[in-house]
Amino acid sequence: MSHIEQGKTSLVAADLPALLGSPAALAKHPCILLMRQAFALVAKQYGGTVKPYYYDYRYREQQANTGLALHIPESIERPKDHALPRGVGLVVDVQTGALDLFGDPYEVDEQFYQRVQKQILQRYTALSKAAALKLMGYQVSLHQQETGRIQIAAVSHA
Repeated sequence: MSHIEQGKTSLVAADLPALLGSPAALAKHPCILLMRQAFALVAKQYGGTVKPYYYDYRYREQQANTGLALHIPESIERPKDHALPRGVGLVVDVQTGALDLFGDPYEVDEQFYQRVQKQILQRYTALSKAAALKLMGYQVSLHQQETGRIQIAAVSHA
């Protein structure tokens, strides 16, 4: 059966709910900027796109209040169960600021669906650590290994 599924994360940005009424301010928030980059990296990896909405089981648009939803199309190289035609969207809980992933995984391989969500969060984590290191004065580079892991190299020239 098709239904919207919520993927809980441990990410909370308590100041985000106050910005939900201002898309321009929300888009400039450091957390959302890094998430946008993370979504773009995963989209690029799978030949997907980032849109401001995901679809429910009847393909009705559901707005992701962050403006971030990953869509991975079906293709000749990708089996149907390794595509996300309905997408998966990042949604901020308006009460707590918790960031969760929402989508309808109908006919999507469960392991693939979970892997894509994990990859988004891994890239966000790597990008946020790299940003913190840059603020501390390090020269930082990120490298994705064949295993899918992301290696962060940081050098200080102090």
